[in-house]
Amino acid sequence: MEQTKPFYDFCIPYSKDDSVMRALLNELVETGYKTVAIDQSFDHSKKEAGKRGSEMFPEPHKVEHLRREFQDKLRILQRITILYVDVNVAHAMSVSQNLRKFNLIAGQPKTDAALTHCCTAFNGDLITFDPAAGSRLLVNRKAYQVAVRRGMFFEIKYAPSIADSNYRKDMIKIAQNYCTKGKSKNIIFSSGAAHEFQLRGPYDVANLAFIFGLSEDQGKNAVDRHCRQLFLKAESRRLGKTIMFVKGNGPIVFSDTSEDELSTEDDEMRGLESQIGEADALEVKDGTEHVIKRLKVA
Repeated sequence: MEQTKPFYDFCIPYSKDDSVMRALLNELVETGYKTVAIDQSFDHSKKEAGKRGSEMFPEPHKVEHLRREFQDKLRILQRITILYVDVNVAHAMSVSQNLRKFNLIAGQPKTDAALTHCCTAFNGDLITFDPAAGSRLLVNRKAYQVAVRRGMFFEIKYAPSIADSNYRKDMIKIAQNYCTKGKSKNIIFSSGAAHEFQLRGPYDVANLAFIFGLSEDQGKNAVDRHCRQLFLKAESRRLGKTIMFVKGNGPIVFSDTSEDELSTEDDEMRGLESQIGEADALEVKDGTEHVIKRLKVA
């Protein structure tokens, strides 16, 4: 399993221009992030007819050169965001081999039916929204609770809110909906930044909790603890049932005697000592107590 360290940013849009990617990654390092995910989008609603049952999802972009360049500074994961409108995406995901190559799978519903499916049956890790159209899709209380029980997380992107005031209103509306319907459980903050000037430090991002209706602890967890839980949930989905070996560093002591048995033996020994009150001495020899002098005969 890959190791991760805080802080996290799980949405860095992929760019073919390596200079743009390097600028973003360098800014992330300087602001204190340790684990990031490079995101690529795929619109399942624009799939070609006749491709049902075949591989329709793309392979992850080649970012090995960036991983080598930032291997001592950042843990770089890969994520895919699937835009879809109906439940037919479930079959395509179940037969896809390329999806298994991604660390994270996010669902971006485009209709109310897709939103309900994303909360209740989507085989992914994260639910996200397009800020431009997200204000028309508001999750209901039941679907939110089901998503939390399934271990799904909801993403709030702050970079679009910085770039456009209209997007800011939409994201605040979505965040307030999370607050009223599900008490803002399982929320993570991501940037979605296409330019390094849109990035903010993790502590500044955590302070956005007050704008989005989260508590102070929820804001801190949205860039740290919840992201770690999301990563572990995604790894368990990818690996499935596995065998784990645990190796101890120190000596292992096994005992067949419980505390109750020890206390019972102590009580019996005290009773025996009271009965042989005339004994002069006890000798400990080879771990066994022996009475040296016999009882006086009355």
